[in-house]
Amino acid sequence: MPAPSASSSRRRLVLRLSGLLTTLSGLALVFLVGGVLGTDTIRGWIDPLGPAAPLGYVLIAGMLGAVLVPGAVLAAVAGVLFGAVEGALLAVPSAVLTAVLARTMSARAGGAAVDELAGPRLRALVGFARRNGLLAVIIQRLLPAVPDGPLSHAFGLAGVRTGEIALGTLIASGPRAFSYALLGESATDLNGPHAAAAIAINVATGLAGLALAWIVLRRERQQSSSTTLPTASD
Repeated sequence: MPAPSASSSRRRLVLRLSGLLTTLSGLALVFLVGGVLGTDTIRGWIDPLGPAAPLGYVLIAGMLGAVLVPGAVLAAVAGVLFGAVEGALLAVPSAVLTAVLARTMSARAGGAAVDELAGPRLRALVGFARRNGLLAVIIQRLLPAVPDGPLSHAFGLAGVRTGEIALGTLIASGPRAFSYALLGESATDLNGPHAAAAIAINVATGLAGLALAWIVLRRERQQSSSTTLPTASD
């Protein structure tokens, strides 16, 4: 049986990556633009579970996050159901589950395609993510305007290790989870002190993420310049 040609192998990789990106784009449109699966719907799935509701939340929210239901919505549901503190404590493991599931899905479906098809700029970004996997995840999780679900898939495509994405999410998701859970708990009084505290937490974590990103990028530039400096000839 003849071995597959390079062109047919490349075509299969393109199809796999295109299928993954099309699916994720469709899900993003459904959940981000269409507003499907709001807090009331998700709450209706979890609330009847009784004593098993906390575990049910972690599993359901983890899977929903992996298919791009916004993490802010999921954390707000936790705040509504369990209060700000317990909700945040449950939102963090669900975020870790989301990150691992999303990373695994995309790495298996399209990771090889990225290595094969990426141009120089994309390869540079992928290389940066692989060298700084844990820090890249922590920075992204701290930035409140950057959605976790799509970036978890991007980390999977880039080849960031599962342990790095899980640990980075565990370390950095707490403040945002608490702020969104606090907003969920304060849904009936968005002008109150709890809502103001949630916004302040988001701003503070965002600034921390930007500062850490600046430090990491500055270090990368210094290392890059030091490796490209010409050596003196004898």
